[in-house]
Amino acid sequence: MEKMGEPFRLGIIGCGIFAEANIFPSLSTHFFDDVQRVAVCDLRLKRAERLASKYGWKNIYTDFQEMIGQENLNGCVICLGSKIHPLVVPQVLRMGVPVFLEKAIAIDLEGTYQIAEAAKVSGCIVQVDHQKRHSSAYKLAKKHVENVENFGNIIQIETKQHGFPVFPTFFTCMLEWQSHNLDLIQYFGGPIQKIESWSHRMNERHGALTIMVGFKSGALGIVGWGTFGGPGQFSERMEILSDQGKSVIVNNAREVTLCNVETGETWAPDWNPISPNQSHVLNGYIGGLRHFIDCVKFGKKPNPSIEEEVKTMEWMFTIAKKAGIPTDWEFISSAL
Repeated sequence: MEKMGEPFRLGIIGCGIFAEANIFPSLSTHFFDDVQRVAVCDLRLKRAERLASKYGWKNIYTDFQEMIGQENLNGCVICLGSKIHPLVVPQVLRMGVPVFLEKAIAIDLEGTYQIAEAAKVSGCIVQVDHQKRHSSAYKLAKKHVENVENFGNIIQIETKQHGFPVFPTFFTCMLEWQSHNLDLIQYFGGPIQKIESWSHRMNERHGALTIMVGFKSGALGIVGWGTFGGPGQFSERMEILSDQGKSVIVNNAREVTLCNVETGETWAPDWNPISPNQSHVLNGYIGGLRHFIDCVKFGKKPNPSIEEEVKTMEWMFTIAKKAGIPTDWEFISSAL
């Protein structure tokens, strides 16, 4: 934990397209005035130099171990890709640095467990970047649902997240994209007790997937995934029903409708004020990064934690197995 009042010394490992589009711009906003942008690292020196210059990062490295060893960081963002994360993250944790880790954290359960074990042994925080938890719409929905006295107890969740036909395998789409939806199901519904899943596979890459979920609370869930229909308007939806006849509906991670028996009230982002209505706030990137830094500073448990992500990954592989979908992962660029 850093000393109070001192700048939070942050580093970034990975200067790819996703980091350039979301991580670097988010950290350059006024929400991070207490953060010292210390160092960036990437094997592609020119790319690291360009992003460091553009966003005001002081030092540049091509060797992450050298960066961690020299810079006395309070935390590090790691955004390298699912296959590489298990090779790098445990080393950073063993060097005593908390990690904000882009998802997917690994391409298999072996890599997932390696990261989780390193976090446990080192005692360092690992927060997984399921940024939708920190998005404006889902935060508002969570606020309504958590007020059990007013909303009631959750009895059912209906949700979908359409995929992209450009993914090289069906499972790559699930792991890299629809893991967000699986994370949100547990965020709202709580621990899962059982899952059944069925797939309609058109070929090795494309198809549809239906999932039935039984939560430990007794609530039920129905989930629709697949490789068509997204991104775009109405590609993502979640409806949470209560035993008091109320529901919360989140459409496309932007619009939230609170329904009573006879009335409904809808929230949507506006242009003003500008600060909370910029896209990186609405999408949850700023909120997730801010949450990580505050967790490190004040010794809080991150949301989501590495323990929660282990459960998400285990259920993801269970879904694939039950639906007869091979767990073959292939690289896909963020430049979709």
